[in-house]
Amino acid sequence: MRRTRSWCALVVLASTAASMALAENIDPDVDGSRFAYAENAGWINARPLGSGGPGIQVDDFELTGWAWAENLGWINLSCKNLGTCGTVAYGVANDGAGNLSGRAWSENAGWIDFAPLFGGVTIDPATGNFAGEAWSENAGWVTFAASSPVAFKVTTGWRCVPAPSPPIGAPALAVSKSASDSLLTWSSIAGATGADVVRGRLSTLRSSAGDFSASTEACVANDSPAGSVVDTSPVGPGDGLWFLVRGVNCGGSGSFDSGSPDQVGSRDAEVAGSGFNCP
Repeated sequence: MRRTRSWCALVVLASTAASMALAENIDPDVDGSRFAYAENAGWINARPLGSGGPGIQVDDFELTGWAWAENLGWINLSCKNLGTCGTVAYGVANDGAGNLSGRAWSENAGWIDFAPLFGGVTIDPATGNFAGEAWSENAGWVTFAASSPVAFKVTTGWRCVPAPSPPIGAPALAVSKSASDSLLTWSSIAGATGADVVRGRLSTLRSSAGDFSASTEACVANDSPAGSVVDTSPVGPGDGLWFLVRGVNCGGSGSFDSGSPDQVGSRDAEVAGSGFNCP
């Protein structure tokens, strides 16, 4: 019997001839838990100008906003703050469990690495307390918590314990083409703080009778909070690309399945079996 597939959550692209609003969630108990210390530059305030100011915002998959140091000036946690990601892409990422990576930018000290060799910064997903050290070539080690000789720490209101339920439902995915690139945008989905996007070729999907384990070629976006991504894979003559998207949060991944009773098999299981599932 011939295998059939539901396409209602699948977007197909056939072959054809700034700035952001800022928030902050540091020092939620207003007890002074907003200071880190750079060995060569002194105190760094993760909540400058108080509540609702341009402080650091911690989310499931990224940090945005700003910190301030008297000797370093403004420290930018993400290129999104100024809308410059198209020119120089950088930022500090959260893996959903509080393990940070990536780089911030100091106007007077250069890059600050949140996952350096022999260091690294974490956030306790139950308490919101930062720990560990980042590294700056010019400011030295940046420590986020200590008990002596002076006690200090940075705490955020972000939590992932207890973990929320994974998102349910399929976001709408739209694809537009510019030259050889594909711009993907997706709608918000309840409970999701990011998205995973996978892709493959229509020719392989057709020849495999709709089997995503055979036709999935790449994870285009993993835990992306952006709401959009550019895919640069070429499309051959007479062929096309397919894309699937699912919502994610720090509690886990949603589903690539359409939810239709006409769907045959599990897209989630097949994508995972392809070896190209988003981690």
